[in-house]
Amino acid sequence: MDSNRLIPIEEQYKIMADTAPVLIWISGTDKLCYFFNQGWLGFTGRRMEQEYGNGWAEGVHPEDFDRCFEIYNSSFDARKPFRMEYRLKRYDGIYRWLLDNGVPRYAADGSFAGYIGSCIDIDELLTTQRIGEHYLNAEALKKEQALNQKLLRSNEQLSQAKKGLLDLNDQLELIIEKRTSELSQSESRFRYLIQGAPVAISTLKGRELVIESANELMLKVWGKSSDIIGKRLIDALPEINDQPFPELLDRVYTSGEPFYGNEVLAQLEHEGTRKESYFNFIFKPIQDSSGQTDAIITVATEVSEQVHARKKLESIGKRMYSMVMTAPIAMTVLRSHELYIEIVNQPMLHRWDKKKEQVTERPLLEIFPELMNTSYPALIQGVFDTGIPVKITEVRSPHLHREEYIDFSYEPIHDSDGSVEAILVTVNDITKQVMNRKQLEISEQQAQAMNEELTAINEELHSSNDETMAANANLELMQVALEEKIELIEANEKQFRFMLNAIPQQVWTASPDGALDYVNEVICNDFGYNNQQIVGHGWKEFIHPDDLPGCLEKWTNSLQTASEYMVEFRLKFADGSYHWHLGRALPLMEANLPILWLGTNTNIETQKKNEQQKDEFISIASHELKTPLTSIKAYTQLMARANKDPKLDDLLKKSAGQVANLNKLITELLDVTKINAGKMSYDMSSFDFGQMVKESVEGMQHISLSHELIIVDCQSVEYLGDRMRLEQVLHNLVSNAVKYSPNGKKVLIDCRLNQENIIVSIQDFGIGIAKENLNRLFDRYYRVDSTAMRFDGLGLGLFISSEILKRHHGSFWIESEKGKGSTFYFVLPLNQQSAPPPAIHTSDLYSDEKITISYKKDGQYLEVDWKGFQNLQSVKRGGAVIMEMLTKHKCKKVLNDNTNVIGTWSEASDWAGQEWFPMMQQSGLQHFAWVYSKSGFSQLSAKKSVDVMLGDVTVQFFTDMEIAREWLVSQIH
Repeated sequence: MDSNRLIPIEEQYKIMADTAPVLIWISGTDKLCYFFNQGWLGFTGRRMEQEYGNGWAEGVHPEDFDRCFEIYNSSFDARKPFRMEYRLKRYDGIYRWLLDNGVPRYAADGSFAGYIGSCIDIDELLTTQRIGEHYLNAEALKKEQALNQKLLRSNEQLSQAKKGLLDLNDQLELIIEKRTSELSQSESRFRYLIQGAPVAISTLKGRELVIESANELMLKVWGKSSDIIGKRLIDALPEINDQPFPELLDRVYTSGEPFYGNEVLAQLEHEGTRKESYFNFIFKPIQDSSGQTDAIITVATEVSEQVHARKKLESIGKRMYSMVMTAPIAMTVLRSHELYIEIVNQPMLHRWDKKKEQVTERPLLEIFPELMNTSYPALIQGVFDTGIPVKITEVRSPHLHREEYIDFSYEPIHDSDGSVEAILVTVNDITKQVMNRKQLEISEQQAQAMNEELTAINEELHSSNDETMAANANLELMQVALEEKIELIEANEKQFRFMLNAIPQQVWTASPDGALDYVNEVICNDFGYNNQQIVGHGWKEFIHPDDLPGCLEKWTNSLQTASEYMVEFRLKFADGSYHWHLGRALPLMEANLPILWLGTNTNIETQKKNEQQKDEFISIASHELKTPLTSIKAYTQLMARANKDPKLDDLLKKSAGQVANLNKLITELLDVTKINAGKMSYDMSSFDFGQMVKESVEGMQHISLSHELIIVDCQSVEYLGDRMRLEQVLHNLVSNAVKYSPNGKKVLIDCRLNQENIIVSIQDFGIGIAKENLNRLFDRYYRVDSTAMRFDGLGLGLFISSEILKRHHGSFWIESEKGKGSTFYFVLPLNQQSAPPPAIHTSDLYSDEKITISYKKDGQYLEVDWKGFQNLQSVKRGGAVIMEMLTKHKCKKVLNDNTNVIGTWSEASDWAGQEWFPMMQQSGLQHFAWVYSKSGFSQLSAKKSVDVMLGDVTVQFFTDMEIAREWLVSQIH
């Protein structure tokens, strides 16, 4: 027998596997799968190589994963068949329930060769069955018992059919394994397998559709004997002439494209009677070596029982649907944890003020996003998780702006496994009953209050006569004392005004609401108006228009928080000229409330001019130095090229290095003057940040011969910013790391993504920095201490770097230990206009990615957990929520946990001390337990917040959370 005939046999096997209306898989002795048919690949939407081994398990639902592998492994080890149900992700991302039957397979010599299995999609059957089971009452269930029996028999028959198909696949696998040595035997076995297959299979030859082969099951389907083999199909089955099958087969033959039929009705004669049956079938063309269709293989599975059962279950579902839709109260069915709206009746649509097409098959929270910050989503998810129904009476409706009260319930709908797959929501409007009851309660309270008031009035009338006589005597004494105090106050006021007028600064006072009510003579002389005129005009008349918005914003904030007011602004003098002043004001407090504001304006015009002249001088000098320095650099380069004396090489290199250092100092001075003048320009464009880091470090390595610059990690990410300026920041930090670690041998650079931020760190192993000096590192001209004076530089690099980072909405922090080294960090947000993070916000809990705040009822305090990197924006947002919960729960104590803080910006500490703590004190805060972060920079920021804060809040710092909690709970209000 010619071995070339092996190809058609393999092709026919592949066609049979790929056209079978089931999902087929095959594994080896190592338990790993190495074959999946087209049914499987089409279902998952993945390639064969993706499914190899245990790759297919990526699609198994996480809740079913462990159970599936336990069944598979135990059956595999015992060499026993298995049957299991699990959910597998379809190509569109939806999980579908499958029924998987697996059996062991053996080679021709009897040795174990692995497993073969087939799966069918039972999702729709299970879903419809589960919904029907939930909603049918006892009487309806009784009527459907016959249907359930049929379904049971159908499932048993289907299981037997699948088992037979697995046996067929096992035998087909043996054909492939022995294809080279026993071709003749394989071919006959192939014929035998077709005959014994649990699915109907036939082969139709040529366009005439001559029946070349048909197994017993196909003959049974047709209602014919083997006598029809060799006849044309239309002759053997004349009843199909008025049905679509001849035309479909001819189209498959002529086009070479397969045809797939699903639940197709066929009318076939059996013993003279036409029988209606439903089939899933495939017409697959078999092509010869020239690519022409030679025959058609047909594979069919009768699904009449399933179709009839499904139609009956659909009838059950319709009855359930009708029950919900005709209910007089609002009802809806929510499916899965995503809360998809599956069924909704008209009363519920009326409550929502929505149309059916606007809500059906959409998530509830997508339609009503306002529910996200309420307790309702958590209640619904709790029913999904626990299976315990929720019934709540007399609550306000979350959907309406008017006052409305409802009773509502969440009833779980269980599947056959006992898991909750959907929830029935019912809502009943009880507004009228509640409002009537409340009106009655109010009437009763008013009547009781009137009775109590009348009683009190009678008692007061009896005692008022005696009190009136005593009051008259006291009033006479008080009148005398009052006149004496008025004289004393007038004398003190005269003395106070004399002192204020003698001060060379501008002095003024304002009422608690901020209205100007007094100015000293210095202000009158400067402005050219008298006291009454200036008070009448107010400050707006004299403040420079460019400075006015900032002044008003800070003044308004100080009035609201009763905190110190400080601002620099220009004031218009009598001659029309503007002069720079430093304005400061403090509130005079009584009973935690301001009763007077006392302010001063100090003339700083001379300092401003001196600073401007200094910046202009630095700018001019730097520009003037640039020209000769460029010439020196060029001459040095020319000398280096022309030099032939090796002894001069080292001198020329040192000279070039000094020129480069001088050029760097001049560039830094120019940048500082640009920053001060607000003229620092930025070229914002998109670039690969990781690539920039790699290229910059590579360039710096060429000139940093004493240290190895090691990139620990560098993730590629697209970033919008000024690449040159950010390279300048990186260069400054790496250069400092090299400069201040003369005995170190390496510098570590790390760049990675964290919570939509780029975090860069530069670590050296040098002299380190004392904690008390960390906060001043980014000031102009600041050098750490005398130890650092032996290193070159003006102390401008970090100041310039901090300004560049601020322009990119970035932040920085430092961790250092004196004598061991430092790590400089900076952070750049990928989305510079980011929206507030998603949060959970209930009465007693608030939580987002930056902070968690919970109210502890037992100790009557707020517990605050700050997380990750914090900047001014995140601290303000978290502080506002703390204020809200302080006021709501009338707390006087806060446990502030910074253990999980990575780093923070010092500007946040300024805001906390100047604005946040005064506001919390006004809200009643008395005790504040602060648990330190491990970050030294963050600890300094914490202390700074307390150093600059006003008021008498007791703040205690801790390193242990439990000790802090014990201290806080022990404090008595």
